[in-house]
Amino acid sequence: MLFIFPHHHLRLRAISSLRPKFTAITTHQLKAYSPFTMASTSRREQPAWTPPSPHGAPLPPLRIYNSLTKEKNLFVPIDPSGREITWYCCGPTVYDAGHLGHARNYVTTDVLRRILRDYFGFKVRFVQNVTDVDDKIILRARQQHLLEEFISQNSSITPEVASTVSGAWAAYLKKNTAADDDVTPQSFENWATSTQKEIMSLVLKERERKLNPSAKVEEEEEVILDEKSTKLKMHLTTLHTASLVLQKIPEDSKDFWSATSSILLPYLDSLNQGREYPPVVFSKLTSYWENHFNEDMATLNVLPPTTVTRVSEFIPENVAFVKKLVDKGFAYPTADGSVYFDIAAYEAAGHHYAKLQPWNRGDESLIADGEGALTSDKSTTLPNTVETGEEGKQKLLASKKTPQDFALWKAFKAEKPGEPSWDSPWGKGRPGWHIECSVMCSEVLGGQVDIHSGGIDLAFPHHDNEIAQSEAYWDGCCDIPKTADGKHQWINYFLHMGHLSIHGSKMSKSLKNFVSIRDALTRGGWTPRSLRIVFLLGGWKEGIEVREGVLMEAKSWETTVAKFFSNVKALIAEEEEKEKKGNRAMQPFGPLEHAINKDFKTADQNLHAALCDNFNTPSAMKVLTDLIGSTNKYMSQTKSLAAVKEIARWITRIVTIFGLDSTGTLNDSDRIGWADSTATSSTGAEGMAYLRILSEFRDSVRALAISSPKDAISKDLLLRCDRLRDHDLANLGVVLDDRDSANGAPALIRLVPAEELIAAREEKERRAAEKERKKEEARLKKEEEERKKEELAKVSHLELFKTDDYSEWDEQGIPTKDKEGVEITKSGRKTLVKGWERQKKLHEAWLKAKGGAA
Repeated sequence: MLFIFPHHHLRLRAISSLRPKFTAITTHQLKAYSPFTMASTSRREQPAWTPPSPHGAPLPPLRIYNSLTKEKNLFVPIDPSGREITWYCCGPTVYDAGHLGHARNYVTTDVLRRILRDYFGFKVRFVQNVTDVDDKIILRARQQHLLEEFISQNSSITPEVASTVSGAWAAYLKKNTAADDDVTPQSFENWATSTQKEIMSLVLKERERKLNPSAKVEEEEEVILDEKSTKLKMHLTTLHTASLVLQKIPEDSKDFWSATSSILLPYLDSLNQGREYPPVVFSKLTSYWENHFNEDMATLNVLPPTTVTRVSEFIPENVAFVKKLVDKGFAYPTADGSVYFDIAAYEAAGHHYAKLQPWNRGDESLIADGEGALTSDKSTTLPNTVETGEEGKQKLLASKKTPQDFALWKAFKAEKPGEPSWDSPWGKGRPGWHIECSVMCSEVLGGQVDIHSGGIDLAFPHHDNEIAQSEAYWDGCCDIPKTADGKHQWINYFLHMGHLSIHGSKMSKSLKNFVSIRDALTRGGWTPRSLRIVFLLGGWKEGIEVREGVLMEAKSWETTVAKFFSNVKALIAEEEEKEKKGNRAMQPFGPLEHAINKDFKTADQNLHAALCDNFNTPSAMKVLTDLIGSTNKYMSQTKSLAAVKEIARWITRIVTIFGLDSTGTLNDSDRIGWADSTATSSTGAEGMAYLRILSEFRDSVRALAISSPKDAISKDLLLRCDRLRDHDLANLGVVLDDRDSANGAPALIRLVPAEELIAAREEKERRAAEKERKKEEARLKKEEEERKKEELAKVSHLELFKTDDYSEWDEQGIPTKDKEGVEITKSGRKTLVKGWERQKKLHEAWLKAKGGAA
């Protein structure tokens, strides 16, 4: 899964994610390639990609950045009619809450899907899986069950409980730091501060900010940590938090469990090795978090998949898929009942392994992460082969052939019964992570798929392993077109969404630098729309770093569009009211109309070009605001609304396609605005009638006050008019935009959510108060400087150096010897004379001013 926690003074940078550079490999080197030395001599170039065959169907000139080629390729669907698209998206691993990194991935995917469906008119079969069988799930379910059990058995924090937690703390310390055995919770802070001074200082500062969130924080220099240091910081934070409650047990036991749960989870699991768990322990966790994820996606206005697949519901299909790979010679079982993919055999058959990121194929950390936390390498110490069956005729490998071979089926281990398992020809076990997606995608969409997508962190090894096992499985099927080299191409377009980071740090559960989607929406100042706007402004494949400037840009864009919609709707309502009274609306078509229609046509063309260019939403978003700017200028020059209505409807359609309107549909072609940005629905026609009467009354009072500025009551009337506009009506979600009263134009009535108006008013008041505060600080600072300057000027130049620093002076008071009686050097005297002369001018000027004042 993909979370953010805003580290205002901490910048994290994933050094390992930087792409390495490689030298070219010659044909001779390729021939000498050995699968047992992959990390050093394997091929590092991406293989040729075979474009889908054109079939004569009319298609948009859409080009998509394809991870299989690292360039933009013309999009051609497999469907002969050119209308249907098959798309498989890697879904969530459901063991915890979704975070903003997940929102980045799935909201951005939703944007691309909506553009393909609603703008380009494709029918999209969108399949997304739920990983509910995985090492992370097994560990989390097991540990969470044990923690809940332990807490339920210990209603109070007894000395025995504290002793157990202290043991967990010591085990966590030993595993995750280089601390000596004599470090205790009592001595931990001193030890960590002395051995990890810089990192521990960050830990302590963060704790202080949590304890005193309202305290003013001074601007600090950014600290850049690599991934290793970031993990150490996480461990130090966990240990420090737990050490504090172990030293002083809090009155509320919830505070104790909250502070110690991170160290208890792995410890309790280690104490219960060999324990069996009922299936409900695992299904309870996955069901809860799957529902949680779906609710979050609905809140973010993400379309539900056409088809949802769960790993637990495809176990027989997984077994059959793996068996076929074994039968074809692309996989092999080992003595313990596991099955591994044979990369050497795959490449020997002419296939290319690691099509997406061949430069990462030897990265041991990525490979290990892909194999899962429960994978054990102990079997690698066994003999190369073992004999089984009748008279030892069958020989099985005791372990996988090379470290790069990956698990297709993970054997159930009798010594580790706390894991779910299913039957297979190789014994009880469960699917490996990579095989799951290949099986589900193949079962639903077949042997060739238009689009496969996921986060960029899945490219290797997950997606590269998916490609290998799927192309090995489907290779040779007669009804599937071959590539230029006679092999099978499973996916035509691979799309990888960029990361979301804060100050350079990719959000990660393992680093605990995340915040949940729900926390972000309830307490973080985000809205589903503002999140989507940030992603639209940042593009889909590039990483997005959330900084103050990014948030301000998104807010500015949203405000511009929202105000445009409310202005247009207000003007239309005003026009309709006039027409009811018999005043026909003007419909001129002169130079202004020619110009605005030209701008409209240009915007339409530019937006189409942007979306055809790899879904270039940043450019598309600019097209919209540029057109709004032109339309606002047009509205300031004429009262005609014909062109304005068409433009507003078009912009409404585009923002709806982008998913920025959670309730609007494309069926209503006359709709203007995003439905949830208007004021409460209770303001109907009758309510608007009352508002117009009140606004007209205010207009007349305001006009009288402006016409008689010298009258004593005029100022008070204007203040009351302003209060009615800025406070009383704003609190009800009503905006009055005062227009040119000299021409008799009434205030324009707009309906806007009251909370937006109140927030805008409070922000304006905050800025005004801040301006006054800084002004007052500057005044006080100037006064202090003037006071110090006057105090200094009072000192006579003749007495300036009469201090203990010197022992002798001349008749003018300039020192001739220092306090030790040593003669002042020529250069030293020169400096003293300059200071004496400056003080003389300053003192004489002060005496003159004092005398003048007297």
